[in-house]
Amino acid sequence: MYRRVLLLAPLSLALAAEARAHSYKLGAIEIGHPWARPSVTGKAAVFLALDNTGTETDRLIGGTTPIAKQVILRAADGTPLEEMDLPPNRPLALRPGGKFIALLDLTAPLAVDDRFPLTLRFADAGAIEVTVQVEDAPGE
Repeated sequence: MYRRVLLLAPLSLALAAEARAHSYKLGAIEIGHPWARPSVTGKAAVFLALDNTGTETDRLIGGTTPIAKQVILRAADGTPLEEMDLPPNRPLALRPGGKFIALLDLTAPLAVDDRFPLTLRFADAGAIEVTVQVEDAPGE
């Protein structure tokens, strides 16, 4: 019995890591691993990877979520952005210290292992709902 548990442990860890790394596709737009850190205030930041595999530039123009009153695109310095350009074959990483999606006036604090829906709107591709995973920091 113990031998079986020891043999299955690495497989379980691999499956858990795979489940955390979730991705989405909307036309030519690929969205990788949306995540947020736990919050202690009424604000949070969402991070993810974006890639436009098409031939024309698209733009991330906004989003909505039932857990916040406002969703705002922000530059690395916190300045609000109207949009984020997604040129073809030039991946954009929204990450700590860089551009991000701000959630304001949260309905409740975010805790590790929480999940919530976030609808992203693109100028040309349209809208897609993704699931954001709350984590301390993926890959660390």
